[in-house]
Amino acid sequence: MRSSREIPLVAMVNPPTSQYSENWRHPLARTDWFDARFYADLGRTLERGGFAMMFMPDALAIPEDGTGSYATTVRTGGKGTIYLDPVVVASVVAASTSHLGIGATMSTTFLPPYAIARTMLSLDHLSGGRTAWNIVTSTTDAEARNMGMAAIPGKAERYDHADDVVRTVLDLWATWSPDALRLDGDARVFADPDLVSRVPDRGGRQLSRGPITLPRSPQGRPVLMQAGASERGRTFAARWAELVFVVADSPDTMRSLRADLRERARAAGRDPDAMLVLPAVQPVVAATDDGARNRLAELESFLDETEVLTILARLLHADPATVDPDGDAVALIEAHRGATGSDGFEEMLIRASRAEDLTVRGLAFRQAMSQLKPQPTGSPATVADYLCDLVDSCAADGFAIMPALYPSSVEDFVDGVSPELRRRGRLPTTPTAGTLRDRLGLPA
Repeated sequence: MRSSREIPLVAMVNPPTSQYSENWRHPLARTDWFDARFYADLGRTLERGGFAMMFMPDALAIPEDGTGSYATTVRTGGKGTIYLDPVVVASVVAASTSHLGIGATMSTTFLPPYAIARTMLSLDHLSGGRTAWNIVTSTTDAEARNMGMAAIPGKAERYDHADDVVRTVLDLWATWSPDALRLDGDARVFADPDLVSRVPDRGGRQLSRGPITLPRSPQGRPVLMQAGASERGRTFAARWAELVFVVADSPDTMRSLRADLRERARAAGRDPDAMLVLPAVQPVVAATDDGARNRLAELESFLDETEVLTILARLLHADPATVDPDGDAVALIEAHRGATGSDGFEEMLIRASRAEDLTVRGLAFRQAMSQLKPQPTGSPATVADYLCDLVDSCAADGFAIMPALYPSSVEDFVDGVSPELRRRGRLPTTPTAGTLRDRLGLPA
């Protein structure tokens, strides 16, 4: 069980571009993304560094611009050009580690609940109870068309459907009582049929009748993760999620988001302490503060102004030829509301642009460097101070660490910040035995 002082760390892994747009061509980044050893090595490094979990995001289409073209994303290696199936990657990591939690993304909009329930429960069994399901509703028409639909349903419809899917997945996981699997050779009883049931009829849509073809897993059921950003997304997260990823540009915003999510969870009849809120951060670490600042400057030097402006225009479905680099960033975002498919993300862009009075050029560089989320830069002690202060001031329960480079940013953190956090009693000194729920201190 996790100590109350320990800080849960979760690594979001999505090469080749990560959140830093030039990862794929940086000399310190590995490019063997299609080799299982790439993910096995990352998993072992994170486990050595005391991380609670590694999770893989997903998208089901290459991002398109306003004309429906994917050319800019493919040419620049933009985020979303390449996504391996996250469940397959999670399986590789599970087989290569002993204690690290593994999270995989599956969409409620396109996948039936039975398929989600069986896939995630299978992974939970084979990993010894170390699995989390990252719940997404998907956001783009391009994804919908790849999955046989004419367009993505509206946000309200997607979340209403997601409520039904998650409820059904949970019901399926509960169709076997904990002691249903008997394996009693003398009595010739494999499992007790009286302890295996169908999905209860809740009076609404019946998305699956069950029972599922698997007994309970070592941790009872996989952990539920979700990124609650919009108003509807936060309501959904407060109802279901045990880990909530948030993107916030300041400690005050983190604190406000965490308080809001906890209050929504309480209103939904949940214990707020059974939900961990993890803001996204992208640490830049070196032996000294000056060294880390130099490393950040070196990362920035790889950016090209024309390229980052083109990437921002694609993101906002704007015509790159008409985008004024010296124009007002807020005006550009407002003129293309809804382009990204994420209200919460667009609100964050506007908030960050207003806070610093950003031009379009400034926003483009910030987006390419992933500087719209906190980027603590400094020595291991400086970065550890930052993380500990946020937890101690109720701005965070833990963190979603987003590496700039794979694997060097992960190694910098694990070799520098992890030992510093261990010295302060904020990370376990030895691997925590048991399930992912045990590591996170979440109820079964």
